Amino acid sequence: MANHPAKTESPAVAEFARALRIAIPALGGNSIGTLRDDGSRHTAGLAIDIMLDSKKASEKAIADNIIDALINLQSQMGWHDILYTDWIDNRTPFHFHIPGGGGGYSGKRLEKNVNKDAALGRAHENHIHVDWVDFSLRITPHETVFVYDWPPDALKVGFDSALIPLLKP
Repeated sequence: MANHPAKTESPAVAEFARALRIAIPALGGNSIGTLRDDGSRHTAGLAIDIMLDSKKASEKAIADNIIDALINLQSQMGWHDILYTDWIDNRTPFHFHIPGGGGGYSGKRLEKNVNKDAALGRAHENHIHVDWVDFSLRITPHETVFVYDWPPDALKVGFDSALIPLLKP
C-alpha cells in the first residue's frame, strides 16, 4: 500500500511545476511533464521533466539557469537527483546527474557526475529530469507496474517564493 494517492504529483513536484510555469511562461503546453502511467518515478508523482534541448543555445541557457537555481535551493526543495545532457562542441554528449539528497544516488553531491548508464543518459538528451525518489522506498512490483512511496523530502513546500526570482530570465 502506497503512502500517497495513485497518480498524484507529490507536493514538491506540484510546487516546482507551478513555479516553473509562473517564472518561465515559455514553458507552457507540453514543456513540463510530471505524471505518466508507465510504472516509473513519474507514475509515483516523484519526478518532473522539463523539455529543453541543450543543443539549442537559447534552451541551454534556460536549462542551466534552472539547474543553478535547483542547486542553490536544494536544502529547501529536497530534490534527490537531476539528469540531463550537455554537449561538447554540439557533437559529443556529456550525460550527467547531480545528486542532491537522500535518494541513494552516488557521486559528488550538488556537482555534475558522469551518468554511467548510457541508455539513461540518452533518454535525457532533450530534457531535464528532476526527482524526489528514494530507491529504498520502491514498492514491490504488482504485475508490470511499480512505484515508490514518497520520502519526507517529497512533501516539502514553501520554496516557490525563493525559487521564482531565481528562475526568471
